[in-house]
Amino acid sequence: MGKLRKQTKRQFLGAAVCLGIFLLASSGCKNTTTPDGDKKPTITVRNDCGLAVDIYMDGVYQFFLENKEYYYIENVTLGTHELEAKKKGTETLLKSESAEISENTDYTWTISSTASVMITNNYGETLSLYGDGTYRTDIGNQSSVSITNIPYGEHLFEAKRPNESQVLASTHIEVVGDNGYTWTITK
Repeated sequence: MGKLRKQTKRQFLGAAVCLGIFLLASSGCKNTTTPDGDKKPTITVRNDCGLAVDIYMDGVYQFFLENKEYYYIENVTLGTHELEAKKKGTETLLKSESAEISENTDYTWTISSTASVMITNNYGETLSLYGDGTYRTDIGNQSSVSITNIPYGEHLFEAKRPNESQVLASTHIEVVGDNGYTWTITK
């Protein structure tokens, strides 16, 4: 009976030590509120523009985002902040926005492209248009079509006869900003 009692005391002591370590470890966990208990606003930045971008707030570099990534600027002070997205590793400004941050309001900034390409067909026949290898639309002779919301970056546009694979005309367009681009297809 003495052995049973020693094992029980050891098991109890082991459990008490483990519980003590757990309580000490969990008391050191950080939370997202400031020491006075007030939560500071957060800006969520989403990159849907097609290129990797460097993010700046009030002229100060924050982080970079690849296309389709997002990240947070935490503990933002109240007031108006200037947000900028530049092509990664360059000074090429792609987007900017003023963010009005008020008390307890989180803000989301989505960087996307509103660039467009106006394509005019002066080839003499109906053509099928492709962008980056994907069929877009058919366009009749002496007609124009606009392709909108083209992501930033370099894109290949091609014109083919409908239901044929031979490329009759093509162009590369580098989209760096919310501009309107043009391409006129001729023989």
